[in-house]
Amino acid sequence: MAGLQDIINQAGSIEINRRKVVGVQITRNEIPRTSLTPTRNPWRFTIDMPPVLSWNAARSLVEYLDNLDRYSPQEINFNNSCISFIFRYQGQLSTGQLALFTVQSFTGNTLVLTGLPTVSPTVIMFEPNDLIQIGANPYPFTVVNQVVRGSTGTVTLTTNRPNFFTTSVVGAGLTVGSGCTFNLFCPNMPTYKLVPGNYALNNTTGAVLNKARVEFSDVFELYEFVGSAA
Repeated sequence: MAGLQDIINQAGSIEINRRKVVGVQITRNEIPRTSLTPTRNPWRFTIDMPPVLSWNAARSLVEYLDNLDRYSPQEINFNNSCISFIFRYQGQLSTGQLALFTVQSFTGNTLVLTGLPTVSPTVIMFEPNDLIQIGANPYPFTVVNQVVRGSTGTVTLTTNRPNFFTTSVVGAGLTVGSGCTFNLFCPNMPTYKLVPGNYALNNTTGAVLNKARVEFSDVFELYEFVGSAA
């Protein structure tokens, strides 16, 4: 997949922001008051793209970016070998055991799972900041608390943001860790310029190639598209 996925895969740095929207008011007698704005708490990623791409290698990429423009979302993931560590699953279950989970209920920030594997009650299923995705919905959540197997037929997870789906997710399975996908668009979509380089001869075709490289005008500010959650 090209486009924003390529930008993520080749990032020089990645800044992650999923903080809540908080208003702060200072009264006349200097007492601070805070208020929390209820939102779907979307993920935001700021990607610094290093100027290392040659124009010859980047032409298909910039075509994808120009077509996406500043409004079209694209599903991306973090399973590339260079960045998969960011959302690596931290628990002690195998891929097959994780595939057994189904959602029993999801109310507010409380997610209850059933279909648990037969393992020791002390086995850690999830660690704080483990990424989970419910069913086919491209809206990942993180687990706030450590979760162990226990001895009952269900486990309860606290998620970083509440259930905002408009249809039931009861019975849905989970995707965990770097396999999760994000639905992102780039509202600032940087432009690009070519910095001329030396010429090189393609030994196979005999074509003369300019070794110009591509520089982007700004960082890529990727924003999670949650306007039409299922």
